Amino acid sequence: MSSERPEGFPLPKGGSVPLGMWLLARGRSIGMVCFEPGVASLMAALAPSLAVAIIACGLTFQTPSTEWGLGLVRALIPLTCTLLQLVVSHAYARWVRREGLWTRYATASLWCAWLPLLIMSVSVGLLKGFFPHIGTQGILCVVVMAQFYGLWLTWYTSKIGLLLTHLQALCVTIFQILSVVIMLIIIRLLPPYYNVLADMIAVN
Repeated sequence: MSSERPEGFPLPKGGSVPLGMWLLARGRSIGMVCFEPGVASLMAALAPSLAVAIIACGLTFQTPSTEWGLGLVRALIPLTCTLLQLVVSHAYARWVRREGLWTRYATASLWCAWLPLLIMSVSVGLLKGFFPHIGTQGILCVVVMAQFYGLWLTWYTSKIGLLLTHLQALCVTIFQILSVVIMLIIIRLLPPYYNVLADMIAVN
């Protein structure tokens, strides 16, 4: 897709998160400049994930104490995955000498990470509305497609945000995926044996 600024379109100077998400989601590289660099912007982008984790932990303690272990794991996994991906991407940015670009990239990545979840939720809601008797396979198909879109968005954001080649962006995307997969496998094998995929399908 073209990354050039369309005629009549004002060049944003940072701070326009919704516009940046919209542009990057459509493959428009100009969306990256909508996100401000710096630790403050990064913390603001991380705040929703922290808030969700805190609320989820609070709700967990409203359940019977026998369910606290699994509930806390379920509540903290999204935040843990997010932090793990940030650590991996920062290490890669340092390795390829793009550390100075990392905070803007990480800010954009954090905000854009909500898009696949939003798309998945809306798509599943529409499917259930039009096809009330849709089975697990149909929901799983939507989940998989949303995940593939999320992978493309991770690759594209990495490529634009860190000024990487196609191959370098693919590498950092794979490293992030592998780190999360390894962590989820470990969680699945150890008590309380939490299965993320099964939980995602059940929730949807």
